[in-house]
Amino acid sequence: SVLALLVAGSNVAVAEGRGSTSAWSDDFTETQLNSRFWAVSKGSAPGYIANQHQGYFTPANVSLSGGYLVLKLTQQTGTVGNNAAGVLSYGGQVRTRHTYGYGTYTWTMRMSSTAAAPTGAGAAVSGSVSAGFIYFNNSQTEIDFQFPADSADSPYLVNWLNPSPASSPAPSDETFTTEAGLNVATSFHTYKFVWQPGRIDYYVDGTLEVTHTTNVPTAPAYFMMNHWGTDDPNWGGAASPGVTRYFYVRSVSYSP
Repeated sequence: SVLALLVAGSNVAVAEGRGSTSAWSDDFTETQLNSRFWAVSKGSAPGYIANQHQGYFTPANVSLSGGYLVLKLTQQTGTVGNNAAGVLSYGGQVRTRHTYGYGTYTWTMRMSSTAAAPTGAGAAVSGSVSAGFIYFNNSQTEIDFQFPADSADSPYLVNWLNPSPASSPAPSDETFTTEAGLNVATSFHTYKFVWQPGRIDYYVDGTLEVTHTTNVPTAPAYFMMNHWGTDDPNWGGAASPGVTRYFYVRSVSYSP
């Protein structure tokens, strides 16, 4: 359930680094998401490649089960453009209805794997990206814990500051670090970042992994989780049609 820890400041502010000022947490113990707090995406997903791959987010792949948010991903052969043997991906995405600014953001999650139960056996397979992150306005603000499934179980700790959000962000707008050996697809971990003016501290299971001081955004952003398909050797890997994958989130929280 969503627990609001503070009741003041529920309106979205526009000042730099300030969104809704209410702290909150959600342990996903209800039978369905609180639709007043969370929005479930429907429509196109990232990863489009002309005549090769088309991805979608579908509410059918978002569920609550046994105290977990579950984002499912499926891939299948289908028509993309003029290619009848393209790949169609169907994943899930959830975001808050309000934006949030500077503060502490936390996810406890097991990233994309073939495990059909939260603590069951399963491993990462090529063809997906799973992430806990915040995002706003074409990466004017973006801060991620992101797992491309072809990255040898290593998450990316990423932040973007797109100074011209009318255009796509440039590679120079990104700062990232990879963390090897965390077994993100086979185990739950708690991922946390602390976002302050000019600085982001990234933690995994309470241990400070890295501090980024470049490309630190300022605009308030949506708190998000997503799981989407790829067919790209440079990000997420080649598709794995017919293999269902699951992304489990046990709890999330924000405090200003």
